[in-house]
Amino acid sequence: MNSRFIRYILLIILVIPGFSGITLFASDNSAADSSHVVVRQPDSKFIESYRTQKEFIYTKPPVKINFLRQLWDYLIKRFKILWNVSEAMPLIYKILMGGLVVFLLFLAITKTHLYKVFYSDNEIESPNYEFANTVDPSFDFDEAIRIQMSQQQYRVAIRLLYLKVINQLRVKEYIRFSKEKTNVDYFRDLTDEDLKARFYVITTIYNHVWYGDVEIAEDQFLRFEKSFQSFYTAIDVQK
Repeated sequence: MNSRFIRYILLIILVIPGFSGITLFASDNSAADSSHVVVRQPDSKFIESYRTQKEFIYTKPPVKINFLRQLWDYLIKRFKILWNVSEAMPLIYKILMGGLVVFLLFLAITKTHLYKVFYSDNEIESPNYEFANTVDPSFDFDEAIRIQMSQQQYRVAIRLLYLKVINQLRVKEYIRFSKEKTNVDYFRDLTDEDLKARFYVITTIYNHVWYGDVEIAEDQFLRFEKSFQSFYTAIDVQK
């Protein structure tokens, strides 16, 4: 028996049964009856168990008419969330958060001047000089400044020196005066660069002395007065 004959025998034994199995499998599928389909329904108790859980309720709850009740429920809910978060926080974080709250309360009290309820302090009185829409041409700024200097009210004198500057700029029409304008607005009105630089210097002095709520000594006043006198001279030499 030669080798070629043996190979034919092995081929018949191994390959033909495989094809027959495929044929049988295909015939089994084709023989399945698809005309009758059984639909399986889950147990009603199983469905109801999901309906009772809040996580599976997708319909919106009815809107409550009472606004105060809604607000109260919202605050309670938020308070519970904050409480749960605070319970989980370490002690050091609780101390830091408490300090932040105290600091914010301090800022709120000082900004609204509620601190006056707890203590009083001597305030520096403000001068009764301010511009209206029209300035009385007979008002003598130099005399008013001299009076304040004789009374050693140098902070008020600085205020009058600055008002005199604003008045002179208004008279010479270098600025358009308005009670609603700020010093920055007057700075922008100026077109001459030298005047703008000088105005910036005296405005810085004025802001430091007046809004700083501090009294100054005579030597400081005289040093500051030189800057104002220099500005008056610069205004006079302008064409």
